[in-house]
Amino acid sequence: MHHQFRAFLKDPDAARPDNPIHSTAGGRVHGFRGALVGGIHVYGWTTGAFTQLHGDDWIDSGWVSITFKRPTYDGDLMTVNIAGEDFTVTNSISEVCLAGKAGPGKAPFLQDLTATSWQAGKPTALDAPPLTLDNAPRGKDLVPMTVPFSYADHATFIDETLQDNNPLFHGADARCHPAWIAGRLIYLLHHSFTYGPAIHTSSQIQHLAPAYVGQAFTVTGHCTDTFERNGHHYIVNDGSVWAEDKTEVARLRHTAIFKLRSA
Repeated sequence: MHHQFRAFLKDPDAARPDNPIHSTAGGRVHGFRGALVGGIHVYGWTTGAFTQLHGDDWIDSGWVSITFKRPTYDGDLMTVNIAGEDFTVTNSISEVCLAGKAGPGKAPFLQDLTATSWQAGKPTALDAPPLTLDNAPRGKDLVPMTVPFSYADHATFIDETLQDNNPLFHGADARCHPAWIAGRLIYLLHHSFTYGPAIHTSSQIQHLAPAYVGQAFTVTGHCTDTFERNGHHYIVNDGSVWAEDKTEVARLRHTAIFKLRSA
C-alpha cells in the first residue's frame, strides 16, 4: 500500500522560542539545511495510511511503533509504504525518514510500557528548572497535567497545523487526532522542566479507547531512562492520556533528544 502527503511548516522562517529546531535559523545552527518539520506532525500525516488500511477503528484501539531516521523539511513529498505490519516513509529522493510497525488491536510492546495510574493534574511549575542528565527524574513519576481541549483548539490543530479533512476529526463528535494524543508526553515534560531545542526520535503508542474533543484530558507519566549518545542527551518517558471520566484512552512511550551536541 502507498499513501502520499506533502509535509509543511507554516512560516518556517518565524522564530520558535519553544523549540528553535523548527525554525530556519535554529535548524541551521545545528547543522540542518533548514527548519525541521515536527516529528509529531509528520507522524500525524502518516496515520492516514493506517486508517485507510485498518479502518477508522485504528485510532480507538490500534498501535504503532515509529522511529525517525532523517529530518523532514517544509515542502517534502512523503510516501508511506506498508507491507504487513512494517512501514517506511520516504522523501522525494527515496531516503527513509521514518520507519516502524503498526497494526490493529493490542501491541506486542504494550506490556513493556510503564502503567501510570490516574492522578489529578497539577499547575505548571512557575520556576521550572532546565532539564539535565543529573536532575532528570529517572525512575520517578512526572508531575501530572490536565489539558482542556476545546473545539476551537482542535479546529486550529486540524485545519491549520495538519490540514486533515478526514470527517472523523470534524463535527460535533470529533475525535482527537492521533498526532495530538502523541504529543501529550512532550508537553508533560515541559510541565516540569525547560529544555530545547529538542528532537523527537521515536514513539510507541497504543490506543485504548475513543478520545473525543471538547473535554479536559489528564496526562500522567514516568521517566524510564536518560542517557547520552554521540554527544546528544536523551530522555525516555512512558505515560497515559485519560479522558474526563478517567478512561485511559492511550498509553505511550516517547523518546527525544532534549540537548543536542554542538553542530
